[in-house]
Amino acid sequence: MPDAMELLARLVAVQGLTGDEARVVSAAADLCREHGLVPEVGPDGIVIRAAAEQPGPWLGFCSHLDTVPAGEGWSVPPHEGLRRDGFVYGRGAVDARASCAAIMLTVAEFAAHPAARGGVVGLLSVGEEGNDPSLPRLLRRAPKLTAAIVGEPTRMNIANRQRGLLVLELEAAGAQSHASRATGPNAIEALARDLLALQQLAFPRVHPALGAIRVIPTRLSAGIADNVTPPTARATLDIRTTPAYANDEIIAAIRGAVASRVRVVSDLWLPCETGEAHPLLACAREALPEAEVYASDGASDWVFLAREGIPAIKIGPGDSRFSHAPDERISEAELQAGLDGYRRLAGNWLNQAG
Repeated sequence: MPDAMELLARLVAVQGLTGDEARVVSAAADLCREHGLVPEVGPDGIVIRAAAEQPGPWLGFCSHLDTVPAGEGWSVPPHEGLRRDGFVYGRGAVDARASCAAIMLTVAEFAAHPAARGGVVGLLSVGEEGNDPSLPRLLRRAPKLTAAIVGEPTRMNIANRQRGLLVLELEAAGAQSHASRATGPNAIEALARDLLALQQLAFPRVHPALGAIRVIPTRLSAGIADNVTPPTARATLDIRTTPAYANDEIIAAIRGAVASRVRVVSDLWLPCETGEAHPLLACAREALPEAEVYASDGASDWVFLAREGIPAIKIGPGDSRFSHAPDERISEAELQAGLDGYRRLAGNWLNQAG
């Protein structure tokens, strides 16, 4: 098989911020063609497939090409796909283009050496880091899947559960006036009281594997000038959910605890589970005998597979501690482990399900 690190380095060298992915989709399609695949390309990403002559089960591998911005604090260029000392550096190297590279080469291997029945399909989506993920639209172009692997950095451990993500905005109202004669309510102070109230808000039902609901303020905004009291103040809440509470219950509890207006920014990312007895988990354990089975804190495209009734687990090369961080990187050994694991997992599933 070709050099997986070279493929990944070339992929990382192309910027593809969420909402501006056309160049990286085109580059990924070119790489697919170089490896003998026929990519089905569109604005929602790429579908690649390797089918056997005989009908049978289809296993999907899903990951995303888009990335968050590079941000600050890098010691190396974030958009050059630098190879150094056995690592590929750059934004997206771990989250999640290493998974994309492993998917491409796995599908290429099954295209060159088909399974007896069924096939393998890769779905390389866009928009995953934002509020318009394209995977639901890619799934409509794919064959009917019997199971799927979500490619996210898990160090090739097996996540059979993951938290959901609910994003809310609090908006507190105040009286705008010259700061020297302010007499009305102050929006910043009102918002601060609500954020303190949320620290006391309890969600007593605790999921046995995923734990308790977490409510985390992540952004604040207020003010129009230094000497003007603000008419509004806003806070974004990142809420990591579990199956113990429906989103509506969480929203209702927060509305009952604060005076601010509560707006739902995103409620797409529901928690997901694949049971301990499911054959997909047994297949993954056999393919990755040293892997840990765990519950993941991070949300992913898994939710869209769950909505279609497609059993899934989350597995991918790389360490999630480097996701969205400066000097994001992955080693050759990690990437090779991802490729080898994907090959074994696909072969096991097609043999067993067939």
